[in-house]
Amino acid sequence: MTDLGAYAALEGMFNELDHAVSEFEEEPRITAEEALSYFGLPGGFIEPLLPDDEEFGVIHEPTTDVYEWDDPWSISYGIDGSTTRSLQFSNGLLAGASVAKLGVSGDSEHAELANRATTTLVAHLNEDAFSLGDIDDSEFDTPEGIEAHVFQFPQCERTSRLEEYVVGVSRTYAEGRHAYEMANEIDGPLFIDGPIYPNPAFGWMLFEQVGEGPRRMTKIWPEMVSDILQNYVNTVETMHRRDLPLVGITKTSGSAVALDALETKIDDADADVSVPLPWTNDHQLFDDALFTMEDKHGDRGSIISYTPWLRQTKQTVRGHPVVPFETFDVDLEHGDANEYQRVFFYARTPMTDNVMRIEVPYLLVKDAERRDQIQRKVLVELAQQQKEPRAITHADEMARITRVDRNKLRQIIGSVRAIEGYNEKRGFRDMEG
Repeated sequence: MTDLGAYAALEGMFNELDHAVSEFEEEPRITAEEALSYFGLPGGFIEPLLPDDEEFGVIHEPTTDVYEWDDPWSISYGIDGSTTRSLQFSNGLLAGASVAKLGVSGDSEHAELANRATTTLVAHLNEDAFSLGDIDDSEFDTPEGIEAHVFQFPQCERTSRLEEYVVGVSRTYAEGRHAYEMANEIDGPLFIDGPIYPNPAFGWMLFEQVGEGPRRMTKIWPEMVSDILQNYVNTVETMHRRDLPLVGITKTSGSAVALDALETKIDDADADVSVPLPWTNDHQLFDDALFTMEDKHGDRGSIISYTPWLRQTKQTVRGHPVVPFETFDVDLEHGDANEYQRVFFYARTPMTDNVMRIEVPYLLVKDAERRDQIQRKVLVELAQQQKEPRAITHADEMARITRVDRNKLRQIIGSVRAIEGYNEKRGFRDMEG
């Protein structure tokens, strides 16, 4: 507990901060909702998908009304995964394992798909004599419906990002492979917990495409980066072929893609607005824009707020505009990488104050009516749950690796001493959902 003297200092500093913020808020400035209207300007590689006579702006609907909207799909599915995070050992061994599961919501004839799983183990030991080449998943007891994939992370120069690489590969390979497998068998929308193209693999690809930035992973293990992204691209193509939605839902992000695009539009148009805008990332911008004082206690009851759709045509990486997938080693069934770019909108659930970015591939929503259907489906789910769709929640519950499980898995490696970090021993590092 903070002692009284230290707390008094903190309290004094926060009082001064409150005073400074109060004075700032009294000054006339552009509001977040006003700022969003400038998305209609050209440039910035993000464009609104709206009829010509409509302006981009926030929509506020009573949650009770949205709850009663017709649901275009009564059955839906969700993909989520869990990881052990990194397991470290005294001989230099580093390992990460993950489980991906499918959640089912509604009266589905395919409920048994929830029993299936994709599991991965990625291990790294920077020794010439160490090899996992003889491991075959047929050699160990794997229950029916469970896929097991073991990968040896290549030898490489020492890097502080190695834990991130091992765990990132383990999680995104499991989730992407499971999504692709399930896409062939489900009969409703598939929700992914996170973006439709996963971080960090998507970022590895972008830096490789522009030839700058942290490209080490694409040099160490280029085929794995391609395989991870190919699974997600294959999932997009399968859902398109089956005329079913694929939706990614991101709850938190430090990205400033939309904010940067908005500032570029304002700057290029020489609009009477000062840039940079005061927000530091997209989440701040849309959280501010979607908030309404009446969202919980107004005359219309609880309010769910959302934006129209935005389409991202390119990404700016280190100052270079790039079309994701265009020059990367991934097979695109539809040829044009622009078909695979992301279309997204933001929504805010009032009871939990959650702001979410909802995204789909352009290939699946070129038709305006289909975009409206998908938006309606997502908003119905958010109104009912006040958080991510029920199918994702179910997937998360079934995939979660507990802390006890993690310790048991670590103890299986009995031939070498396990290493636990200080924070982990104190319980600060639990399983990653």
